Order: sequence, then structure tokens, then C-alpha cells
Amino acid sequence: MKILVTGATGYIGGQMAHYLSSQGFEVLCMTRNGKAVGALPIAEGDLLKPDTLLNALEGIDVVCHFAGALGRGLTDEMVHAINVTGLKNILTAAKQKGVTYFLHISSGAVTGPMGPTPANESTECHPYTIYERTKLEGERLALSFSKELGLPVGVARPTFTYGPGDPHKLLMFRYIKKGWFFYIGDGYSTNHPVYIDDLLKGLLLMIQEQPVQEVYILGGPKAVSKREWAETIAKELNVKPPWFCFPSSLAWAGAIVMETIGKWIGIEVPLTRSRVLAMSRCWGMDIQKARNDLGYDPVVRLSEGVAQTVAWYQKNGLL
Repeated sequence: MKILVTGATGYIGGQMAHYLSSQGFEVLCMTRNGKAVGALPIAEGDLLKPDTLLNALEGIDVVCHFAGALGRGLTDEMVHAINVTGLKNILTAAKQKGVTYFLHISSGAVTGPMGPTPANESTECHPYTIYERTKLEGERLALSFSKELGLPVGVARPTFTYGPGDPHKLLMFRYIKKGWFFYIGDGYSTNHPVYIDDLLKGLLLMIQEQPVQEVYILGGPKAVSKREWAETIAKELNVKPPWFCFPSSLAWAGAIVMETIGKWIGIEVPLTRSRVLAMSRCWGMDIQKARNDLGYDPVVRLSEGVAQTVAWYQKNGLL
């Protein structure tokens, strides 16, 4: 089985590419600018240039589509172009080149902020940010494309992913170490961390089982409160756990002001409405469908995953 991984220069895509290679699969990484992905072979391809995709898909059996745009520093139009138009382009090329399975990696965030009840695959989605909205639109596009044109497509929704090598969570670990981290709200809203190794095994199960026109949430063993998450990190770093709580209403008002100023002078600001929602609202997920259908069984406890992540950051001089 020859697998093309898009977005392999990102954290999760890169980890998946190396994991698949270690499992004996022939892996090809598609990159837009020829950037290396370790020692793995690469093929240049641009989601917004359909002609470049055909060469990258030559001889490919399975596509793992991680490539996407978060929106930081990008206009809404650019995010939509990559997350929706680019997805449509590679789906079309995959169908043309005879790909046998297309695994689209979406995001658990497509639900939007939730209440205390964990979301499942049937929960009505209310995405807030441009990233969330376009990822949901991409999901629906991929499933519709599969039904109408016969390309076997499955959709994975990873939850809040962390682990060794992750550049995106490093700032939080640093803030907790320095005593700068604080809660927005009371800190008891939920998140659903998943350790990178558990997520990769879940994605491999989807490649092996090849469910068609199905969506699966892939998360850790359980949802945790923001306090449990932060206190676990603090314990591993041997520092005082965060304690200060900033009112959500004031944070929301401050985010509006900061976003307005940032837009006016053209800079990215530290506090945005999307970050307030991420920190103050619930994002717990229900992974029972993946357990039942795929045999998905995340086993890495939060304390174990945080310990391994901290050890990696420290070993590499980042923390």
C-alpha cells in the first residue's frame, strides 16, 4: 500500500508520515515548496494548483489529507481557499488517479464551543471561527463528493492533540512554568486532550478498516477540566499550579478591543475571541463510536503523556 500524506510539514501530518513508514507502508509526502520531511520521499504539489496534484498522486493507493490553514496571519478568503477549494481539488485529482481510499483529517473543533455534555458525531455543529467553519464545510464536501462520485472517503476528527515535538502547545507549558498562566472563567470547563501516539493508532485503524462516508472522533481516554490539564503540567514541572481566574465577560470585551486594534495596525494580538472561547467553554468529546466500530482504545493517561511531552521539551532545550 502506497500512502500520500499531505500537510506532512505540520506536526500531526509529519508524525503520521513517520509512523506509517515505521509500520512498513510506502509513504510519500506532498509539500508545496519541496521542504524535507526527515528522510522520507517527497513530491511537490499545491492544493490550489490542480495540475500539480496529479503527479503527486501517481501510483497512490491511499491519501491521508492533513493539509489545512488555521487562519493565523491569513485572510478568511485564504483559509477558505485552502480548507475547502484545495480539498475539492485533491479529491477530484484522487478520483481521477484511481485512489482507493481518502482519509480526510478534520478537527473536533468543528462542533464549536459546547455545553457540559460531550459532543459526538451526531451533535449539531455551531462552528465559530473561520477555521472551524471551513473545516466543517470541508467535511461535508468530502462526504458529498464520496457519495456522488464514488471515491471512498472517511473523516477523522482529532481532538486537542499534544505530545513530544508539538510546537503549538509549547507556549502554554512555558507560561505555566513561569507562573504566567491563568484561567478564563473558573477553569472547570472541559477539554479533550489526546496524546499523539494514541491519535496515530486511531488514524491507522481508519486506514486499515477504510470506513466510507463515516466520521469518527479520535480523542484521549476522557475529557478533563482546564484545571486538571494545567495542574498536571505544573506538577510535572514542579511549579505552583495556576490559580488566578479572569472573568470571561471581561476577557471577551478585551478580546474585541485587541482584535480591533490589531486589525487597525496590522498585527496579531495575544487575546482573541476564539481563544476566549477555547479557554472558557467546554470541548469534551465522546469517542464511543470509534471504540465500537474501529476498536479504537486510547491508553495514554494525561499524567503519562504530559511527562513524556515535558521530557522532550527539556531534552531539546525548549523548556
